[in-house]
Amino acid sequence: MHFITNKINQASNYLLPIAAFFILISSSVTNIFVVLTVLISTFFCIKNKNFHYLVQKRSHLLCTIIYFLLILSVLHSIADTNEIIEVLKKYIKFLYIPILFYYIKIFDNTDLIIKYFITGCTIILFLSYLKFFNIFDFQLFYSFLEKIHLSDVKEKIIINNTSIFQHYIIQGIVLSFYSFLCLYFGVKEKKYTYYALSILAFINVLFLNDSRASYILIIFLLLLSIFFIIKNVKVIVSFLLILTILMFSQFSENLESRFKILSTDMNYITKNNYDTSLGLRYLWAKVGIENLREKPIFGFGAGSFKKTAESYYVKNNIFPHQKYVTNNPHNEFISISTQLGIFGLLIFLTFFSYLLLESRKNVFNIGIVVTIFIASIFNSAFYDNMLGLFLIIILCLVQKTKFET
Repeated sequence: MHFITNKINQASNYLLPIAAFFILISSSVTNIFVVLTVLISTFFCIKNKNFHYLVQKRSHLLCTIIYFLLILSVLHSIADTNEIIEVLKKYIKFLYIPILFYYIKIFDNTDLIIKYFITGCTIILFLSYLKFFNIFDFQLFYSFLEKIHLSDVKEKIIINNTSIFQHYIIQGIVLSFYSFLCLYFGVKEKKYTYYALSILAFINVLFLNDSRASYILIIFLLLLSIFFIIKNVKVIVSFLLILTILMFSQFSENLESRFKILSTDMNYITKNNYDTSLGLRYLWAKVGIENLREKPIFGFGAGSFKKTAESYYVKNNIFPHQKYVTNNPHNEFISISTQLGIFGLLIFLTFFSYLLLESRKNVFNIGIVVTIFIASIFNSAFYDNMLGLFLIIILCLVQKTKFET
């Protein structure tokens, strides 16, 4: 019996690291191993009667409260049953946070999780360059995966210049954090390999990727690194010199193109055409603001954004309104405020406040909180499957890491 217990413990130590490794590689594998981690952690928590660890941090208590508020809001929700169930399934990640923290606490495998995460992202980073420079025909690779029924790769990923298995927004956000992480370890361990990986990821995100949210995130993380991580002036100057050279090279063409599209998108908005990335976010933000005006205290209930959006479009003669209908407004603050009102939004903001308090004096942890916050502004971060799983994994590292700054 003791032998079996030891084997279970040894295997369990690798569950979350494997999930971290596959974040940019396979959604199904990541989901499976996160769920296995939650199940095994729950088992150990019940077995050892360590329930107090689940509410040890105030941020844990707050994210648990947010989820139970969503459950309670079902009583007054205007959404259909299927929409309610879908949202509750999406936001169950809030309950995963204290459980994953407990897992990391009992197995003390933070370093292993980070190691596996860096390895998985490094593989995707190099594959991304192979795809961008047409060194390898990924169309044949995707066709092969679909033929053997191993993966049904979405068209948006196939046609993108740098995305391999995940949507370019998710890949951009993950690689932005990866760049920050590698730079952190490059400084901490004085290894040039980490510096090189950080620069390659930085170039990939800022000059080759199409995600403008990732551009903003990686610039914020770079500024954080310059002010608080990089102590060597030569390293800062070298990094900025490389950035300046790239800005005046052909690599900047994609970046310039993405920002020029912003001007075009804004012009479309003035003509009541919202069928662009910026236009849709603008429209969904207007819906969210109107929702707060109509039901400011407790909101419209779980899964309600879709219904409120439909009503807003009809009321304001926005057609074809079905094209703009979604339960995902691509902004977590809008999503939470529509469903739970100002009351829920304040709890969500307090959740971030406590994360910052728990991360103070630790620049690595602050980088994680910045990543989560910016991802929540430009996407419904916890609603999204893969982005949400990535964020809860790194969020648990905030609670456990004790790196020097």
